[in-house]
Amino acid sequence: MRITSQIKFIGGTLSFIIVMILLSIFYINEKSKSDSIVINIAGKQRMLSQKISKEIFLLLRVENSNSYLLKEATKEFNDNLKDLIGGNEKRDIYPPPTKDIKEQLNRVKEIWKDFKRNIEKFEKLLNDIEGDKSFIFEKNQKLLKLSDTIVKEMVKENILGNYIDIAGRQRMLSQRMIYYSLLYINTSNPKYWTIFYQSLKIYDETIKKFFNNRKLMKITSIKNSITKNLNFWNIYSKKIQKTMEMQREIYKILSYIKEYNIILLDTMDSAVSMYANYSQEQRVLIQKIEYTLGIIALLIMIYSWFLTKNIELNFEKFLGHSKNLTSIIEKEESKSKEECPNNELHQASSHLNNFIKNVGAMILDAQKTIESSEKISQEITQISEMIQKDLKNIQLEEKRKKEIEEFIDNSEDIAIQSIEELQHSSKLLQKLYENLHKLIKEKEKNDLEK
Repeated sequence: MRITSQIKFIGGTLSFIIVMILLSIFYINEKSKSDSIVINIAGKQRMLSQKISKEIFLLLRVENSNSYLLKEATKEFNDNLKDLIGGNEKRDIYPPPTKDIKEQLNRVKEIWKDFKRNIEKFEKLLNDIEGDKSFIFEKNQKLLKLSDTIVKEMVKENILGNYIDIAGRQRMLSQRMIYYSLLYINTSNPKYWTIFYQSLKIYDETIKKFFNNRKLMKITSIKNSITKNLNFWNIYSKKIQKTMEMQREIYKILSYIKEYNIILLDTMDSAVSMYANYSQEQRVLIQKIEYTLGIIALLIMIYSWFLTKNIELNFEKFLGHSKNLTSIIEKEESKSKEECPNNELHQASSHLNNFIKNVGAMILDAQKTIESSEKISQEITQISEMIQKDLKNIQLEEKRKKEIEEFIDNSEDIAIQSIEELQHSSKLLQKLYENLHKLIKEKEKNDLEK
């Protein structure tokens, strides 16, 4: 390969490597920026899953808690997950870079779908249950009062002690129900749920037995008390059962949140780890490419150093050969000067002889050209005569005939003039040749005399 080609190859390769290294640095900076944003958002999802669970339990246990933080955390988690799966250029969030990350995010999405549905259900139940709770707690005193009125009316009417005992138990059951409902609401212990429903069932059966007892219903005051109690009980029992059922649903949701909160956290944590590993792998890959380019650049630099050394050696050899050639030429010139002191005159004479020879050759060429021109002129004359004879036999306008004759005459004149000019030029060359030849003879004569 030529040295210039090698230099071009080295320069082009080094330029390419430098550009690639600069592009890789730029890519790493931009990638690190994007990776940091994505990993930060994915990592934040873990925190949001715990925050959502915390806010749910706070809303359930702490009075006057605000659901705004729960709504905000839920919306942020949902928006972030959507951007992580589909990408969002405005937030510099790129779509899942690998199939594994995409599949993992889809697993998170599936878990989140049910998780979010339970959150929304929890919020609705919590809003609905507050009114019912207020009713059963506030109206419990009325239920107790109505139950107590029945006992008083039975005592007043001197009813058998067995009825009075059962009616008195209703007062206890009204408080027992509310007590175990509160225990269940605050502890979610299934045992309290069972005791609550046992108390409710006994109270319900008792008041209905009183209402269906003809003996008791014959007494107007007792009848009125039982009827009022039963009417209110029908409303109150539905409210308290509804409240307990909603509370039970809330606890089911809490159990779900408690269980799937960890699953959601672990699944999201795996996605974050995948993002971190992917980012690290990309960085390692780019670094390997940079190291490879750097090694190639180093090899090319070493190669260029050897090439430079080779160029220097060749240049030194060239200078040595040039010096030797110069010394040889100088020696030859000095010998020539010693052998022929009038070297310049000799050279001039030699040039003059060459010029005379060239002039002689030109004269010969001119003579040949004159001969060729004369032949051409004769042929033109013959053709002209033939054309003129033919014109006499051809019927043409006089004007057209005159034009053709003038053209023929002009052609002959041009041929004749050309021959004359060639002859004149030949004479001048001949005269120049004779004068030069004469000059050479005189020089030779003078040299012999000397």
